[in-house]
Amino acid sequence: MARRTYILPLTLMCLAAIACTTTTKRLDAGQDMLADSGELTRGELEKAAGALAEKVRLHFATHVPPDGLFVAFLPTKNDTSEQLPVNVFDNRVVGDLLTAKIYTVRVEDRNKALSEIAFSQTGATANGISAGKMRSPNFFIQAEITENLFKSGGDRIVEQVLNFELRSVETQLVVFSDRIVYRKKPRNQKGGVTW
Repeated sequence: MARRTYILPLTLMCLAAIACTTTTKRLDAGQDMLADSGELTRGELEKAAGALAEKVRLHFATHVPPDGLFVAFLPTKNDTSEQLPVNVFDNRVVGDLLTAKIYTVRVEDRNKALSEIAFSQTGATANGISAGKMRSPNFFIQAEITENLFKSGGDRIVEQVLNFELRSVETQLVVFSDRIVYRKKPRNQKGGVTW
């Protein structure tokens, strides 16, 4: 019986100690951090998106299209071994372009809208929707993130390249192109970005 009185308090103290050591610590989302494995972070993607959107704004400030400006934004292609939050990049580019009065059409949303318009024209709905008010883009933006892993001096290096192009829909010519290169030596040299 005396043994049980010691075991219960000892067990409760151990559980309390474990609970205290595994609590989550809140961090400042505005603080720039690097991932131990070398992949791109949300902060890096947002910073790149802001810089590239500004360059697009400056391009159109000096090259104003005579028929107005509507840009189709294709979803960013993630061609890396990591699950990068590319939607963070996409949303920031679209938001910054909208602030600059450069209106974007998201291609995936346009396909949904066309499907809804086709359904409404079958007569199965009370109000028919017309496709006549949809804007046709005269430019489109395409972004892709690629990855290269290599060793240098025995250290594993992760290089991720964000390629960004603005193309004319009519001519398919690239009217603006830029890239941002991130090269990192991961803290964790044995794991992380799939090797």
